[in-house]
Amino acid sequence: MMKEYIAIIEKYIKAYVEKSGAKGVVVGLSGGIDSAVVAALAARALGKDNVLGIIMPCESVDSDLEDAIKLVEKTGISYKVVDLTKTYKSFLEDNQVEADNTCLTYGNIKPRLRMTTLYFYSALYNYLVAGTSNRSELITGYLTKYGDGGVDFEPIADLLKKDVCQIARELDLPKSIIEKKPSAGLLVNQDDETELGFTYDELDSYIESGLGDKAVVEKILKLYNASRHKLKIPDQLNLNRNFYIR
Repeated sequence: MMKEYIAIIEKYIKAYVEKSGAKGVVVGLSGGIDSAVVAALAARALGKDNVLGIIMPCESVDSDLEDAIKLVEKTGISYKVVDLTKTYKSFLEDNQVEADNTCLTYGNIKPRLRMTTLYFYSALYNYLVAGTSNRSELITGYLTKYGDGGVDFEPIADLLKKDVCQIARELDLPKSIIEKKPSAGLLVNQDDETELGFTYDELDSYIESGLGDKAVVEKILKLYNASRHKLKIPDQLNLNRNFYIR
């Protein structure tokens, strides 16, 4: 099944990029499994010379940079390291606020700076920005609006977290990436499952079957209902005026 998914996703990436008139894709490489899988699939679909990985540490742990480098060495794609730590600190200074590494409002600045960086290179090379969100994250809204949610297309949006892990193994991606504890890396000691309040196994099981522990299901549905706005275009007031093109 995973080989079939791989073939379908590669075909989708190639067709979408060609339809868009772009020359390739840019991918933000976090050192995590989702961005690793997207970059690897894009390299297979488009050729390694048409994929650019951007590694953007921002008060990040060293192992994330190391794992991102392992990924580019494995796939052979071109890459750049853009350290956004100074940019982040300058932003806080310009706004006359002190850093708070326990507050998500501050943490969300980081993926938004990364989004800006990705679109700079996207425009520079006529590339598309490939998203790295999986189905499990999209269901719970576990992404930053106009941060890692600000992309041109989402090639793994229909894969559960467990599917992503299986594909990473199928592609023989670095073991350290596959076995790493999932984390958005925005706050001190942050990890996905602690923040969500349930495991990815519990989440994936509920998405597939509709069954699960009552308390866990309630948490999932609460996150789902509260985060739908992240996946929609901004709401528009309609005055019911007559326009030739609407």
